[in-house]
Amino acid sequence: MPLLVLGLIGAAILAAIVSISVGEEGPAPPVEGSQTVQRLYGGIEQEGNSLGSPGAPVTISIFNDVQCTECADYQLETVPGLVEEVVRGGDARLEFRNRPVGQTPTTLAAVAATAAGEQGVEWQYAHLILLNLDQVETSGITDEFLERVASSVPGPEFDIERWQRDRDDPETEARVQSDDELG
Repeated sequence: MPLLVLGLIGAAILAAIVSISVGEEGPAPPVEGSQTVQRLYGGIEQEGNSLGSPGAPVTISIFNDVQCTECADYQLETVPGLVEEVVRGGDARLEFRNRPVGQTPTTLAAVAATAAGEQGVEWQYAHLILLNLDQVETSGITDEFLERVASSVPGPEFDIERWQRDRDDPETEARVQSDDELG
């Protein structure tokens, strides 16, 4: 009987330790849309902010703010058609340009998406943010949300540690500011 009581006490202590270390809700789940993004952009050449063949006869620059819900509606309604109709066929190449509509020339999300572009997945990363903006409407974009987006980028080759280093690189923020100035 004493061994049973000691076992129950030990199990309760272990459960308490796990609960404290993980928190009541546990780790935050990845964001939704990874499969949608993979279907849309999979198999299309990407380099930095560019999507499509470098030899395409037309380049279309899309200026958008990945933290703006109205901008998300535009992007999610317009870009998939462009990708399927002109990019996938090699008739055009798209460039994603960050143009914040708020007061600051750079945003956390823009820098994070640009950093993802260092690994050739800026379009996927930005699209995942836009698909999930409803999750941060009241709290705003946080590092935790951006990390959840990073963990949802399709493909085993996306290196989250490299992405975090690229986010901290002053050159990444400079590219975002350059987009804003160009806009």
